[in-house]
Amino acid sequence: MPSSVASSSDAIAVQMLGILNEVGNALVKRHDWSALTKEGTFTTVAAETQVAAVTTTFTDFDRYKPDTMFNRTTVKKVFGPLDNTEWQAQKAITVTPAYSYFRFRGGAILFLPTPTAGESVYFEYIARNWCQSSGGTAQSAFAADTDTGILGEELLTLGLVTSWQQAKGLEYGESFRRFEMRLAQDSAQEGAKPTLDMGSRPWRLPEGNIPEGSWS
Repeated sequence: MPSSVASSSDAIAVQMLGILNEVGNALVKRHDWSALTKEGTFTTVAAETQVAAVTTTFTDFDRYKPDTMFNRTTVKKVFGPLDNTEWQAQKAITVTPAYSYFRFRGGAILFLPTPTAGESVYFEYIARNWCQSSGGTAQSAFAADTDTGILGEELLTLGLVTSWQQAKGLEYGESFRRFEMRLAQDSAQEGAKPTLDMGSRPWRLPEGNIPEGSWS
């Protein structure tokens, strides 16, 4: 076996690296990983187009996380993303909408109605960079032997084994089962999850930070 994989010309090493990168890119699409969740922000301009090129402004952008776009200046939610029919319907209405709406189109973020310039809008998105360099720079593919996975490396390894066996026409049923079980486990356990209690009132912080009793 070659001493280096990333710089090797060995056919097997090249194919394994290619398959590993395919597995990593596929895993990005399989779950909204908290490790890949990032916050994006932009300042509004007095125009319909707010972000002309999403993937240029946010270079690691893969997809928007639903219901996360808020205007922190007005302290209001920006509703959307609207689909093509909803957007055109709003455009056809002559009355200015009471709420702000947005849409992704042609790689851009559009707002309706035109907002006031200078307002701060924030949202969350899933990044496409699933691995990183030894220095911590996020990447969308392994480029050096010292790179590490942002997603679980055991999961990546199981995915590599499964895809390699499939590509070579080998039996891969058991490997596929182990990979899918690990994917289900990792996606269920990664990040913080709220407690769902169907039998009693769940504990939560008192609203307004007011004690529940002993007010005297």
